[in-house]
Amino acid sequence: MTFPHQPRRLRFCSRRDGLSCLPDPILEKILSYLPTKDAFATSILSKRWKPLWRSQLILPLDDKTFPDALAFRQFLYSVMAMRDNTLPILSLHLNCCYRFYSNKDFYNLLYEAITRGVQNLSIDLPHCSISIMTTLPTFLLTTNTLSVLKLKGVKVTLNEDDPDIHLPSLKVLHLESVGFTYYQDIMKLLSGCPILEELEAKDLIVYTLCKEFPTDTDVPSLSNLVRANISDPHIQFDWIHNIHHLRTQLRGPFGFDTMVHNLIHLELIFDFNFRYLFRSQHKCRWLTKILKNFPKLQTLIIDEINKVDTVHDYCDGKWEDPTIISECLLSHLTTCSLRNYSHLSCELQFAKYIMKNSRVLSTMTIQCAKFLETNTKLQMSRELSLYPRISGACKILCI
Repeated sequence: MTFPHQPRRLRFCSRRDGLSCLPDPILEKILSYLPTKDAFATSILSKRWKPLWRSQLILPLDDKTFPDALAFRQFLYSVMAMRDNTLPILSLHLNCCYRFYSNKDFYNLLYEAITRGVQNLSIDLPHCSISIMTTLPTFLLTTNTLSVLKLKGVKVTLNEDDPDIHLPSLKVLHLESVGFTYYQDIMKLLSGCPILEELEAKDLIVYTLCKEFPTDTDVPSLSNLVRANISDPHIQFDWIHNIHHLRTQLRGPFGFDTMVHNLIHLELIFDFNFRYLFRSQHKCRWLTKILKNFPKLQTLIIDEINKVDTVHDYCDGKWEDPTIISECLLSHLTTCSLRNYSHLSCELQFAKYIMKNSRVLSTMTIQCAKFLETNTKLQMSRELSLYPRISGACKILCI
């Protein structure tokens, strides 16, 4: 069967693979989802494919399919040499299992990305001791185009003669296992991000301790910050007083002495590897006190990781309801989720306190700890289901 009115280009493409007949923008979009090594390999398919990968604006670079660091290094230089350097690099994701032979290779790659106006930069290097950790080039910290910066396994070293950190376009900053020479270097980094909207910090390393708290560095205001995921004691809660959504893992002394007026979503994770800090009776009393600092809180999630049955060895102590009810319970709290709950009296009393005083609560979810016996779970579920709650719309879910 023939189609006499069919355009010549379409008649020609019908005898070839349909993928190669797609327009260049669609093929380039497909290649953007592939690892750079795979996108590079498509150049051998045909003349039609050969120039396409050179126009990629997104470069995901991963060394896990290379036999060693040398092979990956050669590949990086080939990509940068053969790529169309008149085009920008919008996104660069560097994920390495091997260490770089030298900082020079690392710097050259980042310099190419910076000079091409990179907006989204992700660096994930192998976690190693501080002495051999790869140092982040300081020119990266004065980049006008960066809007997303994710760092893992690198070291930030600031010298007196270095220019001030200035990341005027940065909105997202993730830091994991990042080393800093001094504590105030963390403050300098955050102070150099005036429009930061999202912050994640986990397992930061400060390897030169100051005898006194630094006073020569302004405390970062972070007035635009709306989301944070903090699992590190080096980040002070009074720096993030404008936050809307907060997830934090507590591994040290309790904080939250600052009023956080705009917080609507709070997820607290207690780490029971540090049990001496988290006696359940103290934890529950502390929770009732800090709620006053979040007057607009709508969602409260409390989780307890590494919790074991031996936690019941800590005596429970007498429960007393606070004399003043927090504003969030009276007007805003709609969702409360208590995870890894056990049969401790103080935990049950805290759950009852929320139910008794939250006027607009719609959902109360209790997730029992895995080590509890079935009968204990049923007993706790029955007790909470029968307990009166002030909100007539509140549903109790015990799982």
